[in-house]
Amino acid sequence: MSRRKLELYENIFNRVGPGKSNVTIVEVAAFLHCSERHARTLLNQMTTLGWLTWSPTVGRGNKGILNCLLEPIQACHKEIDKANDNSNLDLVYKLVGFNGRDTAAGLWQYLSQAVTEKHNTILAPFHRCMKTLHPHFVTERTERHFISEIYQTLVEEKANKVAGNLAHFWERNKNHTVWTFYLRPETQFHDLSLLTADDVVASFKGLIHSAQWQRLYDHIEKVIAVSFDVVEIHLSAPDPFFTQLLCRAETAIMPKQFVFANESNFKAIGSGPFSLAVNSNKLVRLQRFSQYNRTSALIEKIEFWIHENWAERKKCYQNFFFLNDSLKVYETACDYVGSFYCLIANKQLQNQDVKQNLAAAFLGNQTQADTQYSVYTISHENNRECREYAKQLLSYFDNSHPPQTLKMKEVKFGQFLDGLDVSILGVRKEDNKYTSLFAFLKLYPHWASALSFTQYDHLQQQIAAIRIEVDAVRQQALISHVMAWLEQQHILFEIKREGLTLTVPEQIQGVEINANGWCNFSKLWIKPSKEKSGVTSSMESLIAKY
Repeated sequence: MSRRKLELYENIFNRVGPGKSNVTIVEVAAFLHCSERHARTLLNQMTTLGWLTWSPTVGRGNKGILNCLLEPIQACHKEIDKANDNSNLDLVYKLVGFNGRDTAAGLWQYLSQAVTEKHNTILAPFHRCMKTLHPHFVTERTERHFISEIYQTLVEEKANKVAGNLAHFWERNKNHTVWTFYLRPETQFHDLSLLTADDVVASFKGLIHSAQWQRLYDHIEKVIAVSFDVVEIHLSAPDPFFTQLLCRAETAIMPKQFVFANESNFKAIGSGPFSLAVNSNKLVRLQRFSQYNRTSALIEKIEFWIHENWAERKKCYQNFFFLNDSLKVYETACDYVGSFYCLIANKQLQNQDVKQNLAAAFLGNQTQADTQYSVYTISHENNRECREYAKQLLSYFDNSHPPQTLKMKEVKFGQFLDGLDVSILGVRKEDNKYTSLFAFLKLYPHWASALSFTQYDHLQQQIAAIRIEVDAVRQQALISHVMAWLEQQHILFEIKREGLTLTVPEQIQGVEINANGWCNFSKLWIKPSKEKSGVTSSMESLIAKY
């Protein structure tokens, strides 16, 4: 079905309107700017598609009955459904832009109406592509949440307690240097191959050689497949809370043949509640995995439709559910999903005055200090909040420096550039606040250049003490102490804690916000609307934030 046919149908509809009209085939041909013969062919095709009916009368010039059954946009959405079912995404994007319509607006309109018609699918407008979903390479918030839906880790953290995930049982030796994990039997990957200890070994070998994560896992000495379903991890130093690290997304287990695969050969195959059915620049589709070794997902599919123009829509940043504005909604909130920090990497700027002026700039204070500060190069992460903070710095220092001397560099989350004066960055809580803070302390690669020798030596001693601490309360106190010490040294300070509120239609159930700014997709389910029939369920759309 071509877009042109939709455009011709709209030409007819605009001339005769909905319902029955008395017209001649000559008039129809004029509407369509074609011959009478081709007009008859088109009417027959549109009748087959269910858009209209045409009842001609015998005799040239006699008027027949033309009955337009659908609004043009309804006909468009009907054809999009067919194209979507056939995975013809190029056609979907062509159809929504018929007769000069804006593609982003047309696709948004389709998703908004489709949520009330699909019965076991959550639709989600999203504003950017997700490239590789390899656990060792993704750092963005949304991608890391997708990792948790597609893959499994050995263990997971729930309500500040470590629970089994791929491993149903684990134990360690007395000095916390050898950890043994017993895998759930008959666990299958999404390609239905069996997950074995060899896959775990390969996944960890990739992790400890990953440029992104190796500093956090530098104490892993070796990983051994003891048997088909038993794995030993040997550490070079004691780590009483090693299992908390193993809850993180980068420790997800994948088939061994994909661990070191290049991007063109990599496939995002895990053993989690959802398989990745489609990952294109137009659509990401998660499909329920029926062989999942835990409780199966309640929803069958989640589809993230992508258009870059949606980046400007407020909902794409707020990451909340929507249906229609007229429907009842409720709010659910999480008061802490992470914090934004300012890191002053230039030793010459590490003083109270600079820190106070930077803090004032982040608060939007337009008062300028008399002292000239040499802030030249600033990095910020690629999210809206950090971009806004960077703009505030530009505005604040505009009077004290020519604009060209302030250079802004945008980086991905977890990417740290050397030779900068100031970095605006986030530390996300994820599963555990203190584990995330410790991960930041370990993963930031430029402490040596940002600190004096004495400061650097003190920080490394504190990090080593944190890792071997056996008491959770004391370990948390040590981490808090290090963060406070960095602020006292005018090196790092918190700009703002980040909370999150989701606005949710009353039909969608199972929403529990996690510290990734998302919720557990497998727990989502749709409660039929009381305002509709008992047979028809309303579907919700989920809007994404990175």
